[in-house]
Amino acid sequence: MRKALTAVIVLLALTLGVGAQEQKRGPSTQEERARAVRIAQALEAQPNDTSLHDDYTWLLCWAVEVPDLSVSICTANMPWKDKYKHSGDLAAVGLAATVAFVIQHPNEGKDAGAAGLAAMESMLRAYQKIVEQDPKAHSEEMDEVVETQRQGKLEGYVRDRWTKTCNK
Repeated sequence: MRKALTAVIVLLALTLGVGAQEQKRGPSTQEERARAVRIAQALEAQPNDTSLHDDYTWLLCWAVEVPDLSVSICTANMPWKDKYKHSGDLAAVGLAATVAFVIQHPNEGKDAGAAGLAAMESMLRAYQKIVEQDPKAHSEEMDEVVETQRQGKLEGYVRDRWTKTCNK
């Protein structure tokens, strides 16, 4: 499932622009937005719960289809190694958190760095839950980001990575 989630995220990143241009449907509804936020919260709380797969799939498709939602995705918010066991879980949490942030903070959501920061914070909470459940699930890169957050430097870290990686 993890590889499938990563593949879906890559596909979503490639199709976000196309989906917005096609506009096969009308704007999102309040109910859909509320559902997307609930899914993001559930993924963060239970990042490796396979029962959330259908909800996550809905969120991905919905985020692509709705013309009134614009989400920036960047690999800068994925500091772990490709072979990290929970990379797909964390990527799913990050994307869902980005969508939720854009919904809940429409003005700040226009700032990709702010949305990226919210996503990273959500992924760090999810990462810590994963490690609590499985102490062997540590990622050296994620542990470094946790330490960066503890030092109060997370926003600078995310914005720097975003600028170097995504704003080209």
